[in-house]
Amino acid sequence: MLKERTFWADTEFFGLLGYPVRESLSPAMHNANFRSLGMNAVYTPYEVKQEMLGRVIPALEVLRFRGLNVTMPLKQKIIEYLDELDEIASLCNAVNTVYWRNGKLCGSNTDGVGFVRGLKEQGRYDPTGKHCLIFGAGGAARGVAFALCAAGISSIALWKRKSGDEKLQKLASDLNAYRPGVCKVQSNDEKDIPTLLKENELVINATPLGMEPNTDAVPFDTSLLDSRHMVCDLVYVPHNTRLLKEAEARGSRILYGYWMTIWQGVEAFRKWTGKDPDVEVMTKAALEHLAQKKRE
Repeated sequence: MLKERTFWADTEFFGLLGYPVRESLSPAMHNANFRSLGMNAVYTPYEVKQEMLGRVIPALEVLRFRGLNVTMPLKQKIIEYLDELDEIASLCNAVNTVYWRNGKLCGSNTDGVGFVRGLKEQGRYDPTGKHCLIFGAGGAARGVAFALCAAGISSIALWKRKSGDEKLQKLASDLNAYRPGVCKVQSNDEKDIPTLLKENELVINATPLGMEPNTDAVPFDTSLLDSRHMVCDLVYVPHNTRLLKEAEARGSRILYGYWMTIWQGVEAFRKWTGKDPDVEVMTKAALEHLAQKKRE
């Protein structure tokens, strides 16, 4: 194992760009993975707003960064600074993983793949043939929706508040272009939510509602849930959101948001390095970090 030391001239740098990022699990799990693999590397979070990207990206390349994660609100904005997108990032029109290849800055989206991996392995839930309702239409929602299409979901319904109506229609259109007829319902009317929850058994919150500091917020009336539902929240700070607690109390199965974060990190590491990470170490570090935050 690599001895503990400060940065050297050959240290490889990785990082997270977004705002806010101080509660992220990624530094804990990636740095633990680097140590486990004996890599001379470090992963650091950077709070970057959209207007700063044009100055930040060139600087990171000069400073020998090998890979980046990107989170809200930069997943779509960063595309204009990239040279290439892989197929999934192009479909999603959202990027959460950035890496350098042959002098080009490339983008991918590992959110959806990570979500489906967690849904199957930790949630023990196969989305094949199921009907899904997604709240939200931003970068995370796009990644998850396209991954579910690839995993064999039967249909996807979308709901988002009126302020995001353009994103809602764009996501629906793009999903139907990818797989005709997969998204027949797009709504921003709260009156539609009871019917949508009756028609769809897989329910995903891909909005920031419930994230600290607004932990009392939920995207819909949870009394509409029952034992038919698998409820997933992409929020992981706090990891046991009000939505998940109330869903579980209603008899629904639940999936914590940190599983998507862990598995997308596994796939991001593979994109950056071409190597397999120590998944057990990454998972342990992420869960220990969450436990520590809860104690604080």
